[in-house]
Amino acid sequence: MKVILREDVKNLGTTGEIVEVKTGYARNFLLPQNLAQAATPSAIKNWELGAARRAKKLSAELEDAKKAAAKLNGIVLPYQRTVNIEGIVFGSVTKSDVQKSLAELGHKISKDHIEIHAPIKKIGESEVQIYFKPTVYAKITVKLEAVEEKK
Repeated sequence: MKVILREDVKNLGTTGEIVEVKTGYARNFLLPQNLAQAATPSAIKNWELGAARRAKKLSAELEDAKKAAAKLNGIVLPYQRTVNIEGIVFGSVTKSDVQKSLAELGHKISKDHIEIHAPIKKIGESEVQIYFKPTVYAKITVKLEAVEEKK
């Protein structure tokens, strides 16, 4: 089924693209979430009529995303976790932890935009990407430090 994307959909396309997707994916996810609309001839014609207005809006959103990414690039977020005698970390750093730390610094980021593929449980520095737009990412560093277990 062909659909017109109303918003950027990660791993599928950007706003305004006409993409071919499975019918179930369109019917059960994209259309109910208002992320896309069916690509009928009349819908395509209407979409093309508003292309200039949307292009202006998209360029403004892209500029805002680049500014936000520039503010975040290079931030180091320090965390301390308890370790046992063998050096095994109790707990980890998750998307929620990163989101809370960024909020404390004045950056409102959704958990969906933070890319941590697995919770961080290794002492040292790890790189985390913050997704804004398909072409705009910010890279921050999560620094996990050990605190010895108290007996």
